Amino acid sequence: MPEPLPGIARDQTMLRRVNELSVLSVLRDGVPRVLSEIAERTGLSWRTTSVVTESLEQHGWLASGDADVKRPGRPARRYRFLAEAGHVAGIDIGAHAIGVSIADLAGTIVATHRVKASPRDSADKRLNATQATVRAALAAAGLSEADVWSAAVASTGIIARDGIVTKSVVLPGWTGLDLATPMSDLLGCPVTVANDCNLATLAERWRGHHADTMIYLLTGVRLGTGLIVSGQLHRGSAGAAGEIGEIRELGWHDAAERLAAAAPGQHRDRDRAAALVFAAARHDDTTAVAAVDRFAADVAGGLIAMTLTLDPDLVVIGGSFVHAADLLLPRLRQHLERACPHPPRLEASQLGDEAVGLGAVRLALDAVETRIANLDSTIQLSPAAISGNRLLPASPAQGIPRTLPND
Repeated sequence: MPEPLPGIARDQTMLRRVNELSVLSVLRDGVPRVLSEIAERTGLSWRTTSVVTESLEQHGWLASGDADVKRPGRPARRYRFLAEAGHVAGIDIGAHAIGVSIADLAGTIVATHRVKASPRDSADKRLNATQATVRAALAAAGLSEADVWSAAVASTGIIARDGIVTKSVVLPGWTGLDLATPMSDLLGCPVTVANDCNLATLAERWRGHHADTMIYLLTGVRLGTGLIVSGQLHRGSAGAAGEIGEIRELGWHDAAERLAAAAPGQHRDRDRAAALVFAAARHDDTTAVAAVDRFAADVAGGLIAMTLTLDPDLVVIGGSFVHAADLLLPRLRQHLERACPHPPRLEASQLGDEAVGLGAVRLALDAVETRIANLDSTIQLSPAAISGNRLLPASPAQGIPRTLPND
């Protein structure tokens, strides 16, 4: 039998890739499905679906088993996405703690490890502690560095697309630091670095409140925002989108300090001092109420400017002051309603301390999905190809019928 012409062979491999991605897309939700349901959802013929699922199972993407429904004749097979075929790491490098979450390809967290840190730690000490935390999280998951396909690092500061911190006023020695390279050297996989507030925003849209246009307000000893625009995280050309706190006249840089100063006594921990002020305000202490009013007004100035610019559907309040949402949301809502023609809905995040780490996991998963979609059609779509361990050549003569996705 003559060999296919080069152009025909190329078309066949591209068509096979389209079919494979269609089937994977249907099964990525983790629900086992029989061939007829997969065919219906993808628009592929039953025969094409059968060949594609067998190939994906052979190459480690799917697992199959007999369906529960008892019918005469040969039992139907259910196929499910093999989420455990690969893993990602979400790394949260904070001033007071370092956390690592390991997740499978469905985003299920399989292990976490968290250690305390100090804002005074040197950059080298913090990076060494981060690498040790990654190893501990992998050990807890029963995995090795080679099992990680992609990782994302969350850090304070403005982060360039190459993973370099271009500005950080929180951690010593952090400005100018390359965070991607040491993590990539450790894990042997691609590593993406992003601002912690941006990743909390990504987590909120993934596992929390969902809106296509959203502002996430990080509250605590520092204030920050993250933006979702048209369903996508918006970082800007240099990673500085949402850094409205840079306008010193707004008072974001010392708003939490002024709030904490209203606490009785001396407190080195501003989070703790702020919690005391919020508690006193709930009991109508006049000094505390005035401090909370001032803090809300300080926050509202920047939030109003961003709301008028972006016109979001939703503003989500997160961070360490979210426990005071009962005090902050009504005050912020009042300010927004006075200033904005179409004030957005305000909600409190329910993700707690896990928001940044979850966002890092989501970013790492997005990187995997991008690599799957962009893999050259001449390379066999296999977990090994995506993880970077080896590349298998694809052959147009593997028995994949020449059919269109809607045949």
